[in-house]
Amino acid sequence: MASLHPSQTASSTKASESSSESTLRPVTSASGYVFPAIWSFPPFFTIQPNPQTFAHQIGLWTQLLLSWAKFHRVFFLDAGAFDGGDCKELFHNQAINRRLQPPAIKQFVTHLLKEGLISADPPQQSSTYLIYWKKPEEWASVIYSWVSDNGLTGSIMTFYELTEGDMAHTTEFYQLPPSLLRRALDVLVKRGKAQVFKGEDVAEGVKFF
Repeated sequence: MASLHPSQTASSTKASESSSESTLRPVTSASGYVFPAIWSFPPFFTIQPNPQTFAHQIGLWTQLLLSWAKFHRVFFLDAGAFDGGDCKELFHNQAINRRLQPPAIKQFVTHLLKEGLISADPPQQSSTYLIYWKKPEEWASVIYSWVSDNGLTGSIMTFYELTEGDMAHTTEFYQLPPSLLRRALDVLVKRGKAQVFKGEDVAEGVKFF
């Protein structure tokens, strides 16, 4: 398979942008996240015309997004924001003055949607997306394991208590966005392990079985 590699030169890449493999190194950000060396390769931020190279490029971007978002616990991708919104650190490498442009982000979003790694939130719009560095099914398993381990089956909890309460502070799902929590709980409902209560006068809640 073709790869986006420092030793390759795309026809659309200026010679001045070329970087030798030996000069590229992983970059550690101020937050402690270690960006792979490819993030410092200028053509990585430009759509590659060769289909095989582009497929590899989009795969690398996908791995990078999920890894970066998980590290920072970023749950939203704002495709409508020029700076990338919550993902601006990822999409803009200031050291090499390269930014993933809106057309490239649009193609990236199309790929992520196809792979089921993001979903529009709210639905029926094309700018803000939930990032599934854990899919709803995975969050469902994490939540239910915690409920079982803490003897909470049979109990009723509000959504707020589940993700913001005193017991939630040390969990993976602490401060999970409500829309993503609902998707995870819907999975548990389908599995027969939970019942969701939606009332106008009371907070949304869930009972675990």
